[in-house]
Amino acid sequence: MDKNTVIGFGLLMLMLIGYIFYNQSSQTQLQKQRIADSIAKIKTMPIDTLVKKDTLVAAAAIPGDTTTQAIPEQFSSIENDDLLITFTNQGAYAVKAELKKFKTFDGKPLMLFDGKNNLIDFGYKSVNGNLVHTKTVAFNTTVAADKRAISFVANGDELTYKLEPNGYMLSIEAKLANSDKSQNVSMQWKSQSLLTEKDLQSQQQYTQICFNLEKEGYDYFTIKEKETHDLKESVKWLSFKQHYFNTTLITDSPLIASAKVDVAPAQGDTALHLLSDFDAGLTLMPKDRIQMKMFMGPNDYKLLKSYHRDLEEIIPLSYAIFGFVKYINKWLIIPIFYGLAKIVSSYGMVILLLTIIIRLLMSPFTYKSYVSSAKMKALKPELDELREKLGDDKQAFGVEQMKLYRQAGVNPLGGCLPALLQLPVFFALLSFFPHAIELRQSKFLWAKDLSTYDSILNLPFNIPFYGDHISLFTILFVITSLVLALYSMNMTVDQSNPMMKYMPFIMPVMFLGIFNKLPASLTFYYFVSNVITIILQYVIQNYIIDPDKIHAQIQAKKKEPPKENKLMARMAEMQKQQQERAKNQGKK
Repeated sequence: MDKNTVIGFGLLMLMLIGYIFYNQSSQTQLQKQRIADSIAKIKTMPIDTLVKKDTLVAAAAIPGDTTTQAIPEQFSSIENDDLLITFTNQGAYAVKAELKKFKTFDGKPLMLFDGKNNLIDFGYKSVNGNLVHTKTVAFNTTVAADKRAISFVANGDELTYKLEPNGYMLSIEAKLANSDKSQNVSMQWKSQSLLTEKDLQSQQQYTQICFNLEKEGYDYFTIKEKETHDLKESVKWLSFKQHYFNTTLITDSPLIASAKVDVAPAQGDTALHLLSDFDAGLTLMPKDRIQMKMFMGPNDYKLLKSYHRDLEEIIPLSYAIFGFVKYINKWLIIPIFYGLAKIVSSYGMVILLLTIIIRLLMSPFTYKSYVSSAKMKALKPELDELREKLGDDKQAFGVEQMKLYRQAGVNPLGGCLPALLQLPVFFALLSFFPHAIELRQSKFLWAKDLSTYDSILNLPFNIPFYGDHISLFTILFVITSLVLALYSMNMTVDQSNPMMKYMPFIMPVMFLGIFNKLPASLTFYYFVSNVITIILQYVIQNYIIDPDKIHAQIQAKKKEPPKENKLMARMAEMQKQQQERAKNQGKK
């Protein structure tokens, strides 16, 4: 590994460190604020808000209508193979949604939401000029015989919810018979995210509001603080996304004219497994029959893509300046990953095979890098002679060095190519693995869950920069990185620079703290990648590359007229100009 390769890897790791430190710092500040807000909230919270009332009595549906009978609260459920939804007749909305095929990190039934702070309310102006909100109305309830549909009726208004035999899509239909059809209908959608994962910080980090607008297309924002967003155009769908699950409101035709979204982190309610609050006020166009769908299910890329509504955009396959890696995930990583999953049952083995395939695809470039390093090493005796001849005149040495490289046909930047090629793949996997729901609660070797860190020992205290647990895959990754660093020192042509000499050892030590909190799927991938790199280096440099043959080729190349290389010529010209400027300054 030559100087340029080490620089390339160093820049790569510095970018990673900056990215992870930024996220960790933001999460730490956010958590401190939540704890403070929690204490303040508990001090002011009325005792009776913690008491669940078993029986409620609704007010009249329409103000001034004295014929409406008070109806006690009733809870009814519909379900299919994948979803169980519980409704209240007081407002005719869902108060609980259970994903039947998933569990929380501690083995409990997974509730997408639970409680009466989750609701859908239709508000309209009646033909009598009154303002009506369905959340204040007591409805009569009818559940279909197959338990997959439920209808609520009151004063001519009817709300119907229906599930298919399987899947996570709920159909919603509202017939508001008393509404003034010349007026827009308002809709309020409230929901709350619950703690479902072991890593609280990761789930908070990936709780987002995603939306697809008629003109502007897809966008999202992360819930970091209390804020309001106005969507001032037609909304195709609006999603309240958690780390591995989402609730998304979808329209088949232009229906939502605009939306105002209020979000806030839960004020210290993590003890109650509550993470964030979502409240959307939607403006619906006047229609005789309002029809929409609501997806309540997993962030499964294949499943979301099957709806052909761009719902798969909810899964963040890239970030900010690394937006281009989304296409590496879509066109390379995801097809290989799902293709391997069809023939291999263990996702740990899928990651192992994926790593091997990626490294094989990059092996031609890796080989060229090793050949470039071998050529640089073959020129070391001549470079040493130049260094001895020119002494401390670094400018003159640079000019003669570039001249020697041109004569020998050596590209000093050849060793950087594999590092540059690994950069987009590195960030593609950094986006893909933490969001692949297939890895959630998937076991492999000692890792109980590939979607989070593989702790082999939980510490009774927190070590700054490291954490409160020990990840074995991270330790293995660091050890193999140190082995690569030792090997690189033997291959480095110029070992006179202290920075270049010790940088390969500094980075692995830093990895120990950075990677300790990353998902086991990522650290396992990097560990396997290091092992493959060590094997490739050994095989290529000991059984494929012939140093004597390369030296002979270089000597023969030096006898030929040098080929015009614009980049090399430009570098040589720049060094020559620097040398002349240095001489002129010395004369002054």
